[in-house]
Amino acid sequence: MVFSRKDLYNLVWSDSLAALSKKYNISDNGLRKACIRMGIPLPDQGHWNKVKAGKKVKIKPFAEKSDGEQQLQLSLRVEGENAIEDGLSPQVALQRSIEADPSIDLVVKDSLINPDPLIVKARQAFASKKEFIDHDGLRSIHTPNVHISVSVDLVDRSLLIMDTFIKAMRKRGHDFILEEGYYKVVIAGETIDMALKEARNVVIGTDRWNTRTFKANGTLIFQFEQGYTTTSCKDGKLQKVEQQLSKLISKLELMGEHLKKVHEEWARSRAKMAEEERVRKEREQRIKLEIKSFRQLAKDASRWKESQMIREYIDHREREALAEDNMSEEMIAWLDWARKKVDWYDPAVGSDDEWLDGIAPETIMTQNESNRNTGAWSNQESSYGQTERGWPLKPWYMK
Repeated sequence: MVFSRKDLYNLVWSDSLAALSKKYNISDNGLRKACIRMGIPLPDQGHWNKVKAGKKVKIKPFAEKSDGEQQLQLSLRVEGENAIEDGLSPQVALQRSIEADPSIDLVVKDSLINPDPLIVKARQAFASKKEFIDHDGLRSIHTPNVHISVSVDLVDRSLLIMDTFIKAMRKRGHDFILEEGYYKVVIAGETIDMALKEARNVVIGTDRWNTRTFKANGTLIFQFEQGYTTTSCKDGKLQKVEQQLSKLISKLELMGEHLKKVHEEWARSRAKMAEEERVRKEREQRIKLEIKSFRQLAKDASRWKESQMIREYIDHREREALAEDNMSEEMIAWLDWARKKVDWYDPAVGSDDEWLDGIAPETIMTQNESNRNTGAWSNQESSYGQTERGWPLKPWYMK
């Protein structure tokens, strides 16, 4: 069924949202949100109680124009559908499940009965003047302990609420751990801060500086947080914290599951980023290696080409000596020396050379002459002399 804005206005002013949610496949909260989106005014709290009592009520007028949604599609509820499919929000469905669990006692008693060890410790701290401090009318027990900060009149009530809560959470399979001085609740592996505090009002002083002070106002707030994710409940006109424990626990459990999913997503994201960074660095290293290897290839190719040219020159010298019938022992020794040197220089051969051991062939052309013309080399040059061809070596028997 499709409801226009006017149809939906008439519907929500004909019966309570809770009653309509039983008739149509939508939760009362979902119906409320739909009306807000469509700009439809809703009855104030207590409207239907006044109607039942026969009291006069104020009906808010329908606004003909709205920039929001213009239609809402609803279906009738099928009798016998389960809670999750029954239009209930996950939080409400979980809350009802908690309330229906016979193993969990959510009724806050008038006195502590077999209190949890954490509450025993807290009670002892509140009873000892050395283990608590008073500040702006609030009494806070020293760490390590549960985090309770309330005025003296609310200490007993706070211990009763905290004891009921802790016992219920333990029954639900959750635990409490001590971190940074306070006990925190662990849900789905997530550690969540918890604190039961009394709200305070700001009081502006009458002195010339209008000094600001704080005064406890008797309203309890039970709050939980991890980072920017928070949930809480507080004393209201209709319900005190004691009456909201099932709702609070359901919200907390959903909060824990949400935090777990968020952190798992963060972990997957970080792992993905780390893998991408590893691949990036590996690629950078591979590119550097490719460049270095190619440059070496180009140098080797150039040396190989030079080696061929040097061999052609040696062969030419040999042919020239034979043609001139000048194949002396000195020339034979030079030809042998030259061919060994070019085999050392040629990257395709790479022979060892006792005189050039430790010198890279690709750097031979850039070696500093002043560094080499020292010691035995310079003595050898001065002793042997040079031929007209500039070759300083002679066979041993010609020295």
